Amino acid sequence: MNPWRWWMDRCYRQVDSRPVALVRILLPTTILLDLLRVAQIGMIPHYYRPYDAGGINRGQDDMFWLGDVLGDMWAGPVAWGTAVLCMALTAAGVAVRPAILLGVVAYSQLGHCYPIGDRGIDRFVRTMLLILLFSGAHKKFVPWAKEQAATVSAWSSDLIKFAMVMMYMAAGISKLMQQPRWLAADGMPVVYRIMTDPMAAHLDPVFWQSFYTPMRAMGWITIILEIGGFLILTRLAPFWAVLGLAMHLGIIINMELGMFGWSMLSLYPLLLAPWLIKLMDRYKIGVS
Repeated sequence: MNPWRWWMDRCYRQVDSRPVALVRILLPTTILLDLLRVAQIGMIPHYYRPYDAGGINRGQDDMFWLGDVLGDMWAGPVAWGTAVLCMALTAAGVAVRPAILLGVVAYSQLGHCYPIGDRGIDRFVRTMLLILLFSGAHKKFVPWAKEQAATVSAWSSDLIKFAMVMMYMAAGISKLMQQPRWLAADGMPVVYRIMTDPMAAHLDPVFWQSFYTPMRAMGWITIILEIGGFLILTRLAPFWAVLGLAMHLGIIINMELGMFGWSMLSLYPLLLAPWLIKLMDRYKIGVS
């Protein structure tokens, strides 16, 4: 097949709009809740203001241009408030495209305002939001819209799934490069050390010393799952996603890693789309 024709067919292929629209709702919701958590613990003035303005932050970088515009006292809190508002609007389906664009700018400014707090998951979800900006996800599950699109171009969901493949496979490879004992058949399992870390986990290290074998098996499965992330791009994606769901739910229940697990799960409607669409059709959810 002519490569250009293949590329055009790939880009213009249509898919059901409902899984993409669900991601548009779920992903900004996880970001919104994560940002609100900062307010709940009363850390907005401390995280997002420099040390000289009463905060704990000595690490602002040169890309924090909002500080030059609004001043050190207000730039961080204003960026936080803008990101919160835009994520809420995006999830609700109100002015989705402007909200995503402005929200990503404000969210990235928080990263420049407090660089040591800008996690890998923050950068990943900002990229996913930019893909959603052009996806047509704002045309479904918006009650006040005049028209509800039944399909959208498939390229956006394909690109998000490709980004997930890169993220999972990079995580698996880096784990093995940094600690080959992920696949060890003896000694203390790496998963045990992680899941009983007193700074980030909930499991009792004394009690779980008796469960080295299942912990070791969990480590093997984690590596197999992550390096096997390329299955996301195949028909086996829903089956792979079941294991991914189990892994992330285990992380959410047993560890304190912020929004990481929830944000990754918010993308899973795209992986579970074949099953999800059948379920929504059965109960007439979003059927035009």
